[in-house]
Amino acid sequence: MPGQAKVLSKENIEAVFKILDNTRDKTIFALGIYTGMRIGEIIRLQQESVYTTDGGIRYQIVVKRLKKKNTTYSDIPVHPKLRSLLKEYKQIVRDDMFLFPSSESVSGHISRARAHDILAGAFETLKLDGASTHSMRRSCLTFMSRIGIPLRTVQEISGHSNLSQLQAYLEVDEEDKHRAINLLKY
Repeated sequence: MPGQAKVLSKENIEAVFKILDNTRDKTIFALGIYTGMRIGEIIRLQQESVYTTDGGIRYQIVVKRLKKKNTTYSDIPVHPKLRSLLKEYKQIVRDDMFLFPSSESVSGHISRARAHDILAGAFETLKLDGASTHSMRRSCLTFMSRIGIPLRTVQEISGHSNLSQLQAYLEVDEEDKHRAINLLKY
């Protein structure tokens, strides 16, 4: 769909993980790919949303989503690969309120621009035209849809207020259509 962030393939995702050179950057990318969170939600995550008081990894990340009229919360289960990265990242992150702290930012966490620059550099190096930080969200939600996760479940994870908003995110390609027809068994 024109104007939308590129949906990354499995190979693209593996290549991005290989090119990111530190645990923090890999953790930022993993949070996007394995949760479908927006980059703004990722950088604002607080450590207490991810880690238990004894330093373990929570089974679900509680995401606070600011809507026009109210605040909503989504509980997103932690994928095993994300859990592994979060465990590794816990060993190096300083004790702070934010998961991605920054002493250079007035907000206390790394800025959206900094997170964008980190990921845009990887996308550019890999020549992934059309990829942006929003590609992580679109890729996660599209893959869930492609493997048959009910759209209501995907909606609960993504935080979209209705299914029509969610459906605008999902990419449909020729393989999806062929797979759909080939699954007919009558």
